[in-house]
Amino acid sequence: MAVERRYFRYDVSLAMHLEPVDRFGKQLNAERRQLVSELEEEQLKDLNAQLDEWLEKVFDASSSALHVFYTLNHRMNFFWWLLDQLIETNDPRNSNDFKFRLKEDSKFKPPKNGKNSSVAPLIIALYNTIDAHLSELISVVDSSLEGKIFIYANPDFELFDDKKFVTNLDVLASSGVLPAKVLRLMIDKLNILETVLERIKDAFCQMSKPESWDLYDVNLSAGGFSFESDQKYELFNYMDIFMNVDDEVLICRGKIISVNESHREDRPFRVGVEFDLLTHEQQHKITIFEQRKELQDAMSKVTID
Repeated sequence: MAVERRYFRYDVSLAMHLEPVDRFGKQLNAERRQLVSELEEEQLKDLNAQLDEWLEKVFDASSSALHVFYTLNHRMNFFWWLLDQLIETNDPRNSNDFKFRLKEDSKFKPPKNGKNSSVAPLIIALYNTIDAHLSELISVVDSSLEGKIFIYANPDFELFDDKKFVTNLDVLASSGVLPAKVLRLMIDKLNILETVLERIKDAFCQMSKPESWDLYDVNLSAGGFSFESDQKYELFNYMDIFMNVDDEVLICRGKIISVNESHREDRPFRVGVEFDLLTHEQQHKITIFEQRKELQDAMSKVTID
């Protein structure tokens, strides 16, 4: 029935979010320099160079401290690699080394809590924070729509603050205490990565909050929809479409196939959109939704004596 009625159209009201994208699927409100600045990328390079130098030249290869710091730094490098892929709206899973990176990261274990170490709580908190960010990003990748639309549903977070765990880290670092110096560099690095993640979430936050979406009056079918707009969309441009259909969010991509005059002053354009990346199951849900609305409207007109 869903296939037979693919082009059956019906006027309905839908809460939707429309996100313009370029021909490669990259969202237009999230250019790279909006998410990470050149200065921040230079700072990351400098921090990485300093960390590599300290870890290679100062710590003994057999020391437990080297292993802990190597673990933290390696996981942050994976964190940045994932962010870098997502900034460009690339599916990390399409990279040749994604499985290798994921496997290598899974080998790391949380550091042990040294009873006599004043920095142990800081190191453990640092590890757990990195672990939480990695888990979230991997979940974002795994739950993406065909590796093209990524949803960041987790709430905002505060940047990692070392002062919650050690009050004198900066004093120790400036006085030449080596572990403190390395931790200071690592926390600075993590804060940059967290800032970038926060910007990514801000850029894509509205699509993750159906309760904030606008209500559209649309002429809907399982193949696409049209709506009246005060904005003139460019013909053949693409958009990511988020629809609340019977309290279930359907996500797909659409192509603008028509832009005509609507003869309304407040919304002078009628925009036609053709669905792309819509599954048969989603098409069926849209058709059932239309049929139910059609039946409800018909029943509301029936006069009962």
